[in-house]
Amino acid sequence: MKICMIVHAYYLKDARVRRYAEFLSTLGHHVDVLCLREDSELNFEIHNGVSIYRINVSRHRGGMMSYIFEYLLSFLLFFYKLNKLYFSGNRYELIHIHNFPNFLVFTAAIQKILGTKIILDVHDPMPELFQSKFRINNYHPLIRLLYFEERISIIYANCVITANHFFKTLLEQRNHPNQSVKVILNAPDSHFFNRDIDNCYINLNSLPFNILYVGTIAERYGIETGIRAVAKLKQTGRIPNIKLTIIPKIKNEGKYYYKLLNEVQKLGMDKSLNLLEPVPHDQMPKIIRDAHVSIYTPLPDIHMDIALSLKIPEVVAIGRPLVTSRLSVLEKYFGEEALFMCEPGNVDDCAAKIFKIYDKPEEAKQVAKCAQKALYNFRWENQRDLYIKLLQNLLNIN
Repeated sequence: MKICMIVHAYYLKDARVRRYAEFLSTLGHHVDVLCLREDSELNFEIHNGVSIYRINVSRHRGGMMSYIFEYLLSFLLFFYKLNKLYFSGNRYELIHIHNFPNFLVFTAAIQKILGTKIILDVHDPMPELFQSKFRINNYHPLIRLLYFEERISIIYANCVITANHFFKTLLEQRNHPNQSVKVILNAPDSHFFNRDIDNCYINLNSLPFNILYVGTIAERYGIETGIRAVAKLKQTGRIPNIKLTIIPKIKNEGKYYYKLLNEVQKLGMDKSLNLLEPVPHDQMPKIIRDAHVSIYTPLPDIHMDIALSLKIPEVVAIGRPLVTSRLSVLEKYFGEEALFMCEPGNVDDCAAKIFKIYDKPEEAKQVAKCAQKALYNFRWENQRDLYIKLLQNLLNIN
């Protein structure tokens, strides 16, 4: 079977897309991925059996108009590339579109007319994401437009899947009543799983205490809370040998990135901060294993409270404890006993949770074990079976 995936992201850094594509490739299917191109990446390469075609568009964080321009440009280039491949002999039976934006489903307009099945994979609901990103309300013209864009995209697709049950509820409540939404959770692959949690904290106090943050650099992610908590622990001497590593999601993280660097200088954290370049996803297991604790401290809002970062199950799978903001999505999927939850934006509470992990490694180990038990439903083997069943039903395969 020939399958095409389209994603407005860098393929090698998008774990969700890679999981699907590489799995389908191992089953013997021909898989093409159309994605963005970052820096010196090749326009075409084959990686783990997947053919990657890149368009000359890169991601950066900016204002509303810059996002609209970026999405429209990528739409046109994806449309051209898809049809060039299709009419050159790649007659795809299935095209799997990853939002955002949702309207990328219409790049496959010709293919759908000719019988190709279209999946829309809603990684994030765009109205909530843009309300969070730009701090605008539900009645803003852009948000009303995004509701419309979401609705027509969902109606157009043959099948809709999304990343968690909160998103499923939102999408089903406000869109076509006959279009059900399937949930495929963000699942860490087997390379992340650590079977030897008992040895995670040997000689902990003799090493630099390594704290890790991986992800988007934006105010709504509450990174300042974590930075100030680490600075406080360092200044008070409670954890004298402490280091914070930050790995951004993309290189062009925008104005807030530089504001954060200024904050680091003011707090005297320069020598305790290790700011790395974004890395391909297959390098993440080692990076997480080299840390003693990971932090994820977003400020809850209409989107952040229900969005589950893939880094949460990945860190849990490695066996490292997590200090997180108290979020509805984390309470649902993991609960109080599996994570060190702190009040969002509370520097003292965040610092206290980090110190507790440092001071009581055996207790932290038990919490990490509890988190791994909660991770059972996230295992790729479970999500993979759901995906295969979905494809069989969609394509009428026995």
